Amino acid sequence: MKQTQYAKYVLFTILTITGAVIISLLGLLAVTHYDNKYITKAPLTQGGLCIIPEKGYCALVDGWELYPDLLLSPEDFSSEKQPYYDTWAGEYPNLSLFHEDKNPYGISTWRLRLQGNGNVLLYLQEPLCAAKVYVDGLCLGQTGEVSPDNYAPLIKDAAYSFFLDGEAELIIQTANYSHYYGGIWYAPVIGDSNSVSRLIASRMLVYGLLFFSSITLSLFCIALWMRRDDDNKTAVFYFGMLSLSFALRICYPFLRMFGVPLVRTLYAIEDAAAVSGIYFSLQIALLLFLPEGFVRLKKTLRILSLSVCGIVIVIPLFVFAIFPGLVPCYGLFISWYKAVMAIFLVSLTVYGGFMELPHIKTILAAAAANGICLFYSVLSIGYYEPFAGAYPEEYGSFCMVAAFAVLMVQRSRDMAAENQRLTLHLQEEVGEKTEHLRRLLMERGQLMEELGHDMKSPLTSLSNMAQIIRLNDIMLDEDTRKRMIHIEEQCGILSERLKSIQEIAAQTSSPAQMEPVSLNTFLADFYHSCRPIIELYGPNFLKNITARPCRIMANQEQLFRALENLLYNAADFTPPDGKITLSLTADGSCAYIALSDTGCGIPEKDLPNIFRRSFTTRSDKGGQGLGLAITRSIVLEHAGRIEVISTEGEGTTFTICIPLFI
Repeated sequence: MKQTQYAKYVLFTILTITGAVIISLLGLLAVTHYDNKYITKAPLTQGGLCIIPEKGYCALVDGWELYPDLLLSPEDFSSEKQPYYDTWAGEYPNLSLFHEDKNPYGISTWRLRLQGNGNVLLYLQEPLCAAKVYVDGLCLGQTGEVSPDNYAPLIKDAAYSFFLDGEAELIIQTANYSHYYGGIWYAPVIGDSNSVSRLIASRMLVYGLLFFSSITLSLFCIALWMRRDDDNKTAVFYFGMLSLSFALRICYPFLRMFGVPLVRTLYAIEDAAAVSGIYFSLQIALLLFLPEGFVRLKKTLRILSLSVCGIVIVIPLFVFAIFPGLVPCYGLFISWYKAVMAIFLVSLTVYGGFMELPHIKTILAAAAANGICLFYSVLSIGYYEPFAGAYPEEYGSFCMVAAFAVLMVQRSRDMAAENQRLTLHLQEEVGEKTEHLRRLLMERGQLMEELGHDMKSPLTSLSNMAQIIRLNDIMLDEDTRKRMIHIEEQCGILSERLKSIQEIAAQTSSPAQMEPVSLNTFLADFYHSCRPIIELYGPNFLKNITARPCRIMANQEQLFRALENLLYNAADFTPPDGKITLSLTADGSCAYIALSDTGCGIPEKDLPNIFRRSFTTRSDKGGQGLGLAITRSIVLEHAGRIEVISTEGEGTTFTICIPLFI
């Protein structure tokens, strides 16, 4: 069984990788064919002239004359013929091949002859690192300063419009002392103004979609990371930083459009963002696919990745200025590092697939696609350069961002489903426990009632027997008679306590059955029922019930009992010439039942304890301290609250608040 399952995962992994490789290659072949400067390039005449179409656009790839280490003006070409190298745009990344010490820096001149008619627009993409453009001896403009004595780098996309009438000479002077690429590394684009403008807009749109989608994911994950406290916080953080690093890596077209200075710093940040994206991809893969163990491997990869992140910042900013000959080695190192990390990322996802970990398919496919794009990016140098789209390496990185976004969505969805399942299970369990507790309380209440009833009979018999013996004076001396009286008193106390036990048992044996009640009518009936008894005590019993209809959900028997406890307490502590007032008011959500008296009041020190069971201020009268405790529990059972205001010597007001039933 295990071998069959393992074989299925092997087949699944092979099919996933194969499918990702095929789809990636087909996509790369499609963009290479339809969005490639090296295919849609200006044709050359036998005399070496680049033919510019009247409509549309093309790339100036072939036919360039390169004059390394020379800044030649148009006058220099008219006076004498200079030695040059026949080349094409992208053949020489810098001038290291022309220097014995492999120094990539220096000045150069690029010359190309054009043939065409009409107004044209020349789009010069990232001339590295300063450039000055001439057409037929006329200077169209410049970016930065190309003079070695006053060198000022400025990487800026530039567009120059001019009229082409037959043949024309295009001369571009370049200077580079800042970057490991230099000169005309990116083929210029030329064509009619509308076509080239649409091309530039399309390029900005593509990179805008890549940038804003990744920065949005990054901000969302960072905000989510700051609010979470569970184990997934680390994965969310890594994904947010992966999206952020890709956004920093992909935003360079906008920086080139506006000509942001600090050339060395910007390229260092761009390289650091690229290798940081690899670092965060590895950290997510290690976290998800190697959750336990492999401590040494994880530590080694973390140190290696962070070291490379530091290298790509330190070397371009500080080392190249002192040792420019290291530039070719640096570029080779970065390319191989990206390729090796791509292979390792694929290996991690393959391992995750064999370990039957969830959500492997998406990451595995993206890792394979990213690896293909990285290799294709290295192999296609000099054969593929997009007009409007992104580079293969950038497509691969975005595949990783999109795949991890899908992974986070899948994990969040699974967690939500698991939380929902646990919530339902918890609700069922709470329901079962509640029902069990209800039955237990009911059985306990019934047991207490039966026990109280069973104890009442022998207790009454004992009390009656002591009374008979005492009244009939059956051979009793004075001391024995006193003891008999004491027995009768203790039997009375026990009888009262049994009565209290039965009251509590009756209250807790089963939940109250609630029904809609008109509080106005209920309180009027309560008033008329209790008034004759209260007035026998002496105080006047008054009512003040609002005419506003007040409906509540209540158990009339229990609510009557709660009010009765309050009323008889008030009668006990109110003098015969005092008064007791029952009132009802309401607001938009609650009804307020108030019972006020003009009695002796409650001492301030006793107010916090009056609702506590067994607390009483009249123990000499046989009070057990249960009336107010029972009243409070009844009010709470009605989803209400009870409050008391009392001034010693002036009176007391109890207020019951119960939600209205709409």
